[in-house]
Amino acid sequence: MKILFFTPTGARTGSEMVLWYMIKQLSGSDIKTAVYSRQAGELFAKHSPADATYLHKFHRGLPYYSVEAVYHKIVGLTPEESYIKRIHNEFKPDLWYFNTMTMPQFAKLARKLNVPYVVHVHELWETYDMVRADSFSEMLANAKASIGCSSVVAEQLERMGTPNVKLLHSFIDTEKIVLKKDPAVLRKELGLPSDAFVWLMSGTMCMRKGYDMIPDILAKLPKNAYIVWLGSKSDYGISYYLEQRVRREGLNFLALGSKGGQDYYDYLNICDGFVLTSREDPFPLVMIESAYLQKPVVGFNSGGISEFVQKGMGEVVPAFDIPKLAQIMQDVMSGQLPIDKETLRNRAMEFDIHNQLDYWKQFFATL
Repeated sequence: MKILFFTPTGARTGSEMVLWYMIKQLSGSDIKTAVYSRQAGELFAKHSPADATYLHKFHRGLPYYSVEAVYHKIVGLTPEESYIKRIHNEFKPDLWYFNTMTMPQFAKLARKLNVPYVVHVHELWETYDMVRADSFSEMLANAKASIGCSSVVAEQLERMGTPNVKLLHSFIDTEKIVLKKDPAVLRKELGLPSDAFVWLMSGTMCMRKGYDMIPDILAKLPKNAYIVWLGSKSDYGISYYLEQRVRREGLNFLALGSKGGQDYYDYLNICDGFVLTSREDPFPLVMIESAYLQKPVVGFNSGGISEFVQKGMGEVVPAFDIPKLAQIMQDVMSGQLPIDKETLRNRAMEFDIHNQLDYWKQFFATL
């Protein structure tokens, strides 16, 4: 079987890390893989494990869109669609696989070329509102299968009447989690006091990730509590709001920025607990990674966290009850909420690629 995977950026986003882990494990099997990435993110541009990798080579902007309109009128396809058609003819896949629901235009192209496809949905309601309703419905209605990355995602797909919904959880590769730095030394380098209880959140700073709620959470925590944010910073107004409140109120907040590659796990390991502040998060990989590192997991009921967290791992609170979340965080800090490190590690291992791969192979065998 040959599969052509489509991915939006080729960067280290959660959905694309899942794709990278899966393709790497499929290497050498009877499933041959090719990837088309719409951007030249370093994950696939420099480290692709696929049998063949193709990158978007068109420079977007006014000149491109002007040419695209004329080209489409003459050929009936955009330049990018023509490139994809050429990739298809070269690789000759049996199936197209859209890694996220953000590429409905290619699902339309697949239908035009009579190519079967599946959609891997890593998103919830906020992203639904970024895709036109007709494109969204046609993409799902005509897919051979739609994959939900967590129970809540699969449930929402079924509620819409989406045919042939499959629940296949997101996963990590625990073999990639190799720690090289002493967390105490790293904490000292970052200026964190030795008696600090460090909570960490990871992700791109945006409203969906809830970075605007950080000051109100910190204001209700003890003075030795810190929140560290690991992920790309924002250039928008909420970041100014956050910075000013932190400065004016003397709140213990540290924005590390994005840490790629192996260093990422060392920085993740500096925390004493992981707090998920997201408004929506279908099944965040950092939640699994934190559990593997035996860090307590707390957060709002924002998606997959409710399915993941079990007794002894932390607690999930109603969205978006900040006083309740802060109280749970204090209970973890004081030891009032018992945490079992082996339960955390064992739960994370359930979502390791080596324990999930057979489910994916079985799924592909049905197509």
